Amino acid sequence: MARPPGLILHLALGALRARLARRALASEIAAGGPGAVRLAERLGQPGLSRPEGALVWLHAAGGAQEAGLWGLARRAAEALPRASILITTAGRPTLSHPGTGKILHQLAPLDEPRAVSAFLEHWRPTTGIWAGTALRPALIHAAARAGIAMALIDATGAPSAVRGWRRWTGLGTATLRCFDEILATDAGAAAGLVAAGAPAGRVSIAGPLAEEALTPPANPRERDALGAALRARPVWFAVAVPEGEEATVLAAHRAVLALAHRLLLILSPEDPARAAPLAAALRAEGWSVALRSEEGEPEPTTEVFLADVEGEQGLWYRLAPVTFMGGTFSPGAGGGRSPLEPAALGSAILHGPGFGPHAGAYARFAAAGAARGVTGAESLGAALADLLSPDLTAQMAHAAWRVSTGGADLNDRVLAFLRAAVNGGGG
Repeated sequence: MARPPGLILHLALGALRARLARRALASEIAAGGPGAVRLAERLGQPGLSRPEGALVWLHAAGGAQEAGLWGLARRAAEALPRASILITTAGRPTLSHPGTGKILHQLAPLDEPRAVSAFLEHWRPTTGIWAGTALRPALIHAAARAGIAMALIDATGAPSAVRGWRRWTGLGTATLRCFDEILATDAGAAAGLVAAGAPAGRVSIAGPLAEEALTPPANPRERDALGAALRARPVWFAVAVPEGEEATVLAAHRAVLALAHRLLLILSPEDPARAAPLAAALRAEGWSVALRSEEGEPEPTTEVFLADVEGEQGLWYRLAPVTFMGGTFSPGAGGGRSPLEPAALGSAILHGPGFGPHAGAYARFAAAGAARGVTGAESLGAALADLLSPDLTAQMAHAAWRVSTGGADLNDRVLAFLRAAVNGGGG
């Protein structure tokens, strides 16, 4: 493969950055600093052993692609039992994900020949998926020369992240031609990629990369029994509510009870151990309260049902037409659980302004009219009162379900690409 003129300049600049990084690494090692291992990864010196067999390499070009890529990695690990999965990121992961033993992570190497060569010689990927159009020409060209089948996904248009690369003649076109398949997010992105030099026959539209919803399980018998008991009552669910948000949720519930006296709040404390003291405090205030761990199910007169048994979120999402996402009332809050969970199970979503690691999902819900943001007890109560209308609730819930399943087509196509590459490589 001939190198375009721009790539030569890019490699020279990359080599300069690598020399500076090696000096920094030497200093870090001499000082016994904690950053030495991560810096060594930048130089293509992995601290992990390569597993035997086929290796699927997934790269997140930016933080926006990370959540979806980790979900894709889990699916790939299940679909390709004989393959291991390596995820590389441009920086430290923005999310914490449980490992499976088959899914490994390291930082991507610097985009210069020595680091790239060391990385590829160690890992020897069978196939690769590049998520996002922040491309690294040296790494991509070297992978193509090594015969690694690669696909570019979540491609939003012409590549732009390599500083100044549009000034380098032919670099963008040559880099795009290294990919066997390019999956654009929409028609405009596909046109931009073709205009930038991507072969039209390799470009197709598959939608954006999105984190797939993981649907928590529920016991069907419990669901049916509780569903029958609650059928005549309006119900809402507040999930993973921190202690500091309990008063706000209860104030909203009290306000809406004036409009719908049979309204039931299912409240799941962030810490299940909070349930017993919270129940005592609420009873002292005059609330009719029941605990899942003690009474099992609410009575017809129960106003607040404390869901304090762990692992039952899937049951309450299925039973409650509306879910408030606890942990979202403060912009600096942790963001609570993923809104994709209730969305995938048919519950409309209310949330505060603190998104934590789920900002991308909330942005998609907002764009689709699939969730409503609130700022405190008054606005939460007003939104909840509006959603006493079954038609509005069903409309929001359906929009949320569509958003939560929006990445399925892309993921299916990527898995088909990986299967073909791994099976062809004998993995």
